[in-house]
Amino acid sequence: MEISYRTLVLFIGALAAAIVGIWIGLSPTGVVPVTITEDVVITHTLDDGSCIVDTTDTVLSAKTVRNCNLKEGTKITVSYEKGSAEARMIP
Repeated sequence: MEISYRTLVLFIGALAAAIVGIWIGLSPTGVVPVTITEDVVITHTLDDGSCIVDTTDTVLSAKTVRNCNLKEGTKITVSYEKGSAEARMIP
């Protein structure tokens, strides 16, 4: 059986694409960021209308929440991407 050069190149390309796809899918960091939603307590309020909250993020636990005019000690629900510096308040 004779395999053409073009068929061999296509096969190797498809195999490489499959390996890269599996590697990205199984990678703990991956290419797609992990979004986390959790209940937190506001630890600081800032003059610019934002708040600081502490999260369970092991990369960067303190997050800034913009447009947050609530008092320190208030419980809120936030959503953020792992490792990011900002979080979004969930109503």
